[in-house]
Amino acid sequence: MTWTKLSDDFPDDCWTLSDAAFRMHVEGLTWSNRKLLDCRIPRDDLRRFAKHPDAVNELLDGGWWIAEGDTLRIRHHADYQRLREQVIAQQEANKTNGRKGGRPRKARPDSKPERSAPETESVSESQSGSETQRDRTGRVQDGALMGAEERCSGRATERPATVDQLDPDQYANRWGPSDVPWDEPGGVS
Repeated sequence: MTWTKLSDDFPDDCWTLSDAAFRMHVEGLTWSNRKLLDCRIPRDDLRRFAKHPDAVNELLDGGWWIAEGDTLRIRHHADYQRLREQVIAQQEANKTNGRKGGRPRKARPDSKPERSAPETESVSESQSGSETQRDRTGRVQDGALMGAEERCSGRATERPATVDQLDPDQYANRWGPSDVPWDEPGGVS
């Protein structure tokens, strides 16, 4: 597999192109890299990948591409693309490394996967020895629910498990209307 490299300012460079020419340029770069053509596209190949082959004229007029007989050479962003020789050399190195065990082999359908011991063990109990341990649901292990104040102070209080068990007077807002400076300067309005 090959890759087409576009810099992060590529769209900024292309802002003067029409949408069709922008697409044609990206399609041309991608086709050239996929076929290892070193940014030289035979004109006959255009019909195989181009959605808007008429946009080639805009690219030629703008100097983005150059016509060289039956071939179109991409100029803009050509320096970012790897050459055919570089891609082939990398593919050969990958094959050699693979034969040496450089990558794990895929399991064959007829073979059983090997079971290995986990690299890390999960610790399910706290190492801190704290009396108020939560079980990741917000509930302390003894059934109490810790609020923000209790978590900060380390105190847990027994609270109802469901909304139906709430006592409205006990859990009413601690701040009454007179305690909140809504209309004062610096207050929330």
